[in-house]
Amino acid sequence: MLKRLGILALLTLVVGVAVQTASADPVNAKGGSPILTLVCGNDSYQVVSNGNGIPTPAHVVDSTAVFIPVTLDLTFSFTPTGGTPEIDTQTLAKKGPANGKILSCSLPAELNTFTFPEGTFTISGSVTAVLA
Repeated sequence: MLKRLGILALLTLVVGVAVQTASADPVNAKGGSPILTLVCGNDSYQVVSNGNGIPTPAHVVDSTAVFIPVTLDLTFSFTPTGGTPEIDTQTLAKKGPANGKILSCSLPAELNTFTFPEGTFTISGSVTAVLA
């Protein structure tokens, strides 16, 4: 179950489609992910993705900008209601685009924790991405 949730969370962060028009609404799109918070230096961004594929851009909420992941080092934790935590990690690296603003960001656990009837899911770690 943790592996499935880990894969889902990884997809949540990195999946999406190429830059869409300003009228697109990835937050409410069918198959859209929960909103994740990235902290990049003094700035923070809320991102959401939809679609499928690894790794593809995550849309910045309330913007037409996208994060294009270059490296990921993530930890997924699922604690079933009344149970003990299950932890999984994922790392990924790929060649990034030649242009764009490169950002080093963290996914703080305290900002990326989701509670469901089945338990609590947390994603944390670091991402290097191009903001386009």
